[in-house]
Order: sequence, then structure tokens, then C-alpha cells
Amino acid sequence: MRYLMLVLSTPDAPADPENVPEIEDWVRDTYGSGRAVLGDRLRPPADAVGVQVRTGEVIVTDGPFSETKEVIAGFDVLDAPDLDEAIRIAAAHPMAHTGAIELRPFWPLGLDDGAAAGA
Repeated sequence: MRYLMLVLSTPDAPADPENVPEIEDWVRDTYGSGRAVLGDRLRPPADAVGVQVRTGEVIVTDGPFSETKEVIAGFDVLDAPDLDEAIRIAAAHPMAHTGAIELRPFWPLGLDDGAAAGA
């Protein structure tokens, strides 16, 4: 099962948390074991662009679409056999100690079997 792991920067992060793992160790262990297949940091919200289509017109806005206290700082795509393993992987990430992690299971479109989306 694949999970999107959103890495969040939070305003209430502890100033000096103890026993925070090194990101290099997490990357080596997680990507080295094949439990993560893709990931990267993201530019700050000020660099975001919103895109909407309304009555056929494309509307582009600068900055984040929504105002939140948490900021999505990065992401990883995990390949774990179940949610318990995905939670274990997420809990070992440094940002679980200094920010927050959100796990979202993929919801496959079912296109691999030739079925049309939404059919």
C-alpha cells in the first residue's frame, strides 16, 4: 500500500526537542529499504500558485490557496504493507519530533484494469 507522507512545519514546535533523529539516517534507512519511493522538500507558501477554472476561465492566484498555521514543507511517498508500518516510518522522521506528519493512503483510480475513471 502506498501512503503520501506530508511533512509539516508547525508553529508550536518545541524549541529544543531531545533525541531527534538525523534526516540523513532516516533517508538512508527508509529509501535504502525501499519503503520510500519518492520525496522532496517544497518551496515556501509564498512561492505557491493557486489554479482554478470557473465558467471556462483559468484563474491564477499568488500564494497559498488556504491560510493555515501548518506549512507543508515536504513529502514522501511510502510503500508499506500496512498503516502500522507507515506510522512506524513516519514516527522515525525528524519532523515527527519538531513538526508534524500526516499520512494519507493512496486511493487508486483503478485504471490498470482498463476501467474508465468514474465509470
